Amino acid sequence: MTDVCVVFGSKSDEKVYSELLEKLKIMGVSYEFHVFSAHKTPRELEAALNNTNASIYIAGAGLSAALPGVIASKTIKPVIGLPCKGAFGGLDAFLSCSQMPPDVPVLSVGVENIAPVISVSGHYLHGYTEIILVEKKTGEEKKYYEKCKKFMSDNNIPFSTAKNSNKSSYHAVFIEFTKLGKKVPSNNNTILNVLVKENSSEKDALKFFSSLKWGLCVGLNNYKNAAIIALELVNLKGNYNNMIVGLRKKAAQKVLGANK
Repeated sequence: MTDVCVVFGSKSDEKVYSELLEKLKIMGVSYEFHVFSAHKTPRELEAALNNTNASIYIAGAGLSAALPGVIASKTIKPVIGLPCKGAFGGLDAFLSCSQMPPDVPVLSVGVENIAPVISVSGHYLHGYTEIILVEKKTGEEKKYYEKCKKFMSDNNIPFSTAKNSNKSSYHAVFIEFTKLGKKVPSNNNTILNVLVKENSSEKDALKFFSSLKWGLCVGLNNYKNAAIIALELVNLKGNYNNMIVGLRKKAAQKVLGANK
């Protein structure tokens, strides 16, 4: 079985994917590599996804950066979105990767920030074993912490709680809620950052972009995607396949129900 399926949207991203592939090789991680555009070569992309047996996906693209989201829509395995520079210093690509709709997550990193991609891939292949939800006591952080806790409990997603994400653990995936504008936690653990702010404005997009240049994230307020991508990360052996498929089916039924 191949460890990682790496897909980039354009040869113009060669500088990024060359460095990424070299670091995967140094780690001893097996990979397959493709250049396919979600918009220009959809059939070729579909065929490659149908034929791979990879355990995790890394998808890189610039501009609209639809590629990570398209791949995420076709798999229940983790997808790491690596935005590349195009226009606006990569802001558009970063938002495309991170601001996925609820129920179909992409784990996004900062623009061309390869280090966390390598770290998460390596830890995932060695086996994450637990999800830790970091407790919050006040404000919007508490509100979204409680929403995430309820969602995970209602759907039988396994987790424990902790007062912070400081305790070193290479086998844990932490979910951390931080008010937009505050500094996000930074340590050697795998931390899925969920920045929160209700009634956000256009200016907040730049704060969001700046706050998450070096970390791992899902979209603003998107506790559902944090919970689901965490579940995908602890699912290397496929123990939670039925649970993830069930969540996807619920999400699809909700959309289809609007046609009645």
